[in-house]
Amino acid sequence: MKERVKVFNFLSGHGETLVDPPHEDHINEWLARVDGEIIDVTQSESGRGTAGHHVTVCVWYLPRPLDTPTE
Repeated sequence: MKERVKVFNFLSGHGETLVDPPHEDHINEWLARVDGEIIDVTQSESGRGTAGHHVTVCVWYLPRPLDTPTE
């Protein structure tokens, strides 16, 4: 199997802004470094009582082999 998954977990504190959240930058930076094809993206969210909000994002992808030319 050649598929891979990258899991991002975030626990936001109360009062974190929804405009330009830092976890969005973290995911975008990773996407800029990885060459391949995204197959699927999943997300789950849950409250953590007084600790904040928990978010998990999974990016399923097929990495491009190093010897494959890009378009």
